[in-house]
Amino acid sequence: MNKLLLQTITPGKYFSDKLFLDEKYILLSTETPMTQELRSRLERWKFSYIHTAGEPRDQPATDHGEVSASTGNIELDLKESTEFKETYKTYISMMTFTEKMISDFVSKEELSQRLISEKLKEVIDLIKDRRRYALRLTEFRTSTHNHIVDHAVKTSFLAVALGMSLKLPPHKLIELATASLLHEIGLVRLPPQLYMSNRKLNPQEKKAITAHTVLGFKILKQFSFPMPVCLGVLECREHPDGSGYPRGLTAERISVYAKIIGVSSAYAALISDRPHRKAFLGHESILDLLKGRGRNYDDGVLKALLANLSIYPIGSYVLLNNGAKAMVIETNSESPRNPAVRVVAGPNNERYSSSQVVNTQEKEYQIVRALSREEKLEIAPESTQQG
Repeated sequence: MNKLLLQTITPGKYFSDKLFLDEKYILLSTETPMTQELRSRLERWKFSYIHTAGEPRDQPATDHGEVSASTGNIELDLKESTEFKETYKTYISMMTFTEKMISDFVSKEELSQRLISEKLKEVIDLIKDRRRYALRLTEFRTSTHNHIVDHAVKTSFLAVALGMSLKLPPHKLIELATASLLHEIGLVRLPPQLYMSNRKLNPQEKKAITAHTVLGFKILKQFSFPMPVCLGVLECREHPDGSGYPRGLTAERISVYAKIIGVSSAYAALISDRPHRKAFLGHESILDLLKGRGRNYDDGVLKALLANLSIYPIGSYVLLNNGAKAMVIETNSESPRNPAVRVVAGPNNERYSSSQVVNTQEKEYQIVRALSREEKLEIAPESTQQG
């Protein structure tokens, strides 16, 4: 596939093969010409290049496999692509910051509350401004950071969103974000083979790793973090039914931060690859958490999770009643089973450039099920496998 400078493409020209944006999103079919209006819109959204295996021509080729979008739909698609890219940059920036923070702590015994708070304000602003993109956590992948760092960042993203739904004031959101980012800091005091292993731990090793919450609590106290932050880390593995650790607390005694982190951390772990298993799909992960309702996880926090992600989390791909495939783009607070979706492919996997958004409460567009990983790859190649 060739990379073409947008300014060199003459308006009115067709191409002998499809035009792509970022090598994955189909921009135009062979039956649709590049217009001056479309080129201007692309430039406005700061796209300098497009991709194609074809050549420019004066007449259209026959290609019934794609449906061309209106320029209004294309502008919406470009906006969504740009917004997601900017969100992903913040995620990578947060990953880099967290990795350095942990490295400085291990090598220099440094842990700056001020720097952490300032950085986490960016996350809070991101969730406020781009929640629908920031919660597409299943699409955030990186090959250059270890899973401890990735887990800390994803947990903090989701915890902030849940905290907002639970109406926490700004200063408590910063405390919550801090506790969620640092909830596994105690792991670095344990032998690496316990938390970096590519195998399942035996019962003795599992028991040893439970010390991380107490170790994390002591570390944060040593650096004079606020007590609510320290307790959030200490209690993040406690369960409402008293089956958690380290103190076997029951629901009424577990801090709000710990309850939020418990749910956020569990979801972030399920949707991420681990050395001994592949990631679960978002829908599978939600169902798994709901099984622990009232036992392992707080009811109120699970309701906030559904309000933010729905039964089919933002970014999930689903099969609709009419056979079309769609991506979940927004939750429905009144009906978690009926999020708003954007249709991306027809019953035969024909890709649409259209940005049709439909209401899944309507019979024609009701969700039948989530797509499997293999089905998703047929219509949406992994979009964010960056390093």
